[in-house]
Amino acid sequence: MYSLDFYIFIWCLLFIALLPFMILCIIFVIYEKIKNSLEYQKNREAKFRNIDYLISVLKGTPSTEVTQEILDAFTTHFMPFGDISKESKEYQGRMDFISAFALCSSIDIDNVVRHREEFVKSNPNFKKEIETAIGSALKTRESEKKKK
Repeated sequence: MYSLDFYIFIWCLLFIALLPFMILCIIFVIYEKIKNSLEYQKNREAKFRNIDYLISVLKGTPSTEVTQEILDAFTTHFMPFGDISKESKEYQGRMDFISAFALCSSIDIDNVVRHREEFVKSNPNFKKEIETAIGSALKTRESEKKKK
């Protein structure tokens, strides 16, 4: 009916007419992926600022990488106890974290002892409490290991 040149011309016109729409669609998809990624990162940061979440992760069997992330989050947000009282909820949460850290089976005992020294060095006025918490957690860990 028409020559091949006519059909090529029509296809080129359609392609050029739809090109801005395709570019906008691609930009929108990329924007949504970046937005979702940033939202995920923000939620993850919020979780790492919650000591109860950190404790719950340690009570499971986290991988070495996750354990290191959890420990880094604790060090960044909760390590220096400051002037909190021993009766406060913050103090109890931090001591629960230290106990859960020592009880975690995916962390070897040498690593626990090394971090105990860091905890005590950062909080010298809570030295006795930190050492007691880690010591009792390690004893519990050993007794559980013997039961198995």
